[in-house]
Amino acid sequence: MKISTSTFGAFNALGIKGGMHALKAAGFDAIDLGLDALFPHKDTMDDEYVAYLFDENRIHKTMDEIRQGISETGLIIGQVHAPAAYVPKHPKETEIIRRAVDISIALCAELDCHHIVVHPILDGSARYPSLTKADEQRENIAYFSSLIPLLKKHRVICCIENAYTIDWGTKKSYIGACADMQEAAAYIDELNALAGEKCFGFCMDIGHLLILGIDPCNAMEEIGDRLEVLHVHDNGGYLDDHTAPFLGVCNWDRFIKGLRARHYQGIINLETSSFVQLFPKELVPASLQMLAATASYFRDKLR
Repeated sequence: MKISTSTFGAFNALGIKGGMHALKAAGFDAIDLGLDALFPHKDTMDDEYVAYLFDENRIHKTMDEIRQGISETGLIIGQVHAPAAYVPKHPKETEIIRRAVDISIALCAELDCHHIVVHPILDGSARYPSLTKADEQRENIAYFSSLIPLLKKHRVICCIENAYTIDWGTKKSYIGACADMQEAAAYIDELNALAGEKCFGFCMDIGHLLILGIDPCNAMEEIGDRLEVLHVHDNGGYLDDHTAPFLGVCNWDRFIKGLRARHYQGIINLETSSFVQLFPKELVPASLQMLAATASYFRDKLR
C-alpha cells in the first residue's frame, strides 16, 4: 500500500522539481496532482484568463517538468484532482471549466494515472440554491455521463467526491451532492450502468464528512466497494481547513476501522496542502516529513 499527498503546498513553496524531490525525501511513494491548481478558478473569467487557462505551451511545459520529476524521483501519480467550478448560475464559467476537465482526463493518460477526482455539480449556496434536488441529479447524471467516451478512451476512472453547501447567513453547512452515501452509490451505479463498464468510483473526502457530522466508518460501510480514492485531512468541524490529521476533531480510530472493514488496498492520500502552507519555505520539507509519518501510521494500522 502506497502513501501520497496533494502537491500544491510543496510545489508552491519549492517549485515542481524541488517539491517532488522533497516529497520523495519525506517518504511518499506517490502524489495527488492538483490540476485544480494548474487550472485555477476565477469568479470572473475574462478573455485574458481564458487564454491563460488554455495556453498549450504552458500546459506542456508544466507536464514536461512533472514527467522529469517522476523520472528523477520514482514517484507515481496516484490520482489527479480536476478543476472544481460548476456554477449553474454562470454557464460561461461552467463551460470553460468543463473544457479544462476534458483536458485533465487526457493529461491523466499522458502521466499514466488512472484516477481523476471531479466534484459534482452543485450550487454551493444553501441559502440561495439555484437547483432543486431533482435538477441537481439530472445535471449531474447528464454531465458525468457525457465524460464516458473520454474516460473509456483514456482508461481513467472518474471519482466523484462528496460535497457540502453553506448558508453564509447562518454560517451552517448542509449536505450537498453525493454527501449522502446512498445517493452517491446510486449515482455511481447508474453511471457505470450507462457506461457498460466501470468508469466511475467514489472519492471519500474525510474533511467534508467532518463538516457535516458524518462518521467515516459508517460512510465507508455505506459506499462499499465503490470507494476508489481518499482525501484525508482534518478540521475543526466547521471550515474546510485541510490541515493535518490529529489537529482537528476527526475520530481517526473510526477512520481506520472503516478502512479495515472495507479491506481497503488503495493509496492513503493526504489532502493537506493548507497545512504545508502554514510554514516558511525552509520548514516545508519538515512539514512533509510529518505528513508522511502520519500517512505511514495509517498504513501500518491497516496491515
